[in-house]
Amino acid sequence: MHDLAFPMTAADRSMLRHFRNSLPKHHRTQFDASVANLLQSETRFAVDRPSQQHILMGSCAVCAYHQWRAYGLDETAAKKAVGRSITTFSSGLSRFLIWLWYRLSKDPFEATRKYTAKIDQTYGAMFDIEFSVMEDGFVSVVKICGYKAFLARHDAEHLLDLFCEWDRVWIDSIPKGIRFSRPSTIAQGAASCRFEFRRE
Repeated sequence: MHDLAFPMTAADRSMLRHFRNSLPKHHRTQFDASVANLLQSETRFAVDRPSQQHILMGSCAVCAYHQWRAYGLDETAAKKAVGRSITTFSSGLSRFLIWLWYRLSKDPFEATRKYTAKIDQTYGAMFDIEFSVMEDGFVSVVKICGYKAFLARHDAEHLLDLFCEWDRVWIDSIPKGIRFSRPSTIAQGAASCRFEFRRE
């Protein structure tokens, strides 16, 4: 962990503990070593802090999956266990902060539009996200998914849909007045992930 391009944040350390503590105790030491090795192999892809954080999350997911398999779970059960760790990481706090953000917004739809228009900058170099306006709303299209690229490098693309499910944390927090749809995702075989927002 000492060779990371960017110092780990409190959230990064919390993520590591979250995944580590989800595992049986006698698998945690191997998990630590595996994550460290994976992060070291990914150094050249961690070109900015957001990318490093995506790589850390991906590393936790892949290494936890391998440890659950080593523990004796079959592929389906191991994947389910990892998915549970992904979706429960800081989910309560995240939902509260999203709720608070919307409550403090004079126009939740316009606040969402402004945030989404800049999301390509906040997600880092691992993602290519295109924003466009349509007649009754706006669209955010993920043309390159950093998680897909990361998982492909480590023969773990079967975990990609777990990261799509992670979106439920913010999708389920969208207030009335905003109609949202996600008609396609890369994990489902589409060329891109399409997020559509319309004002009701």
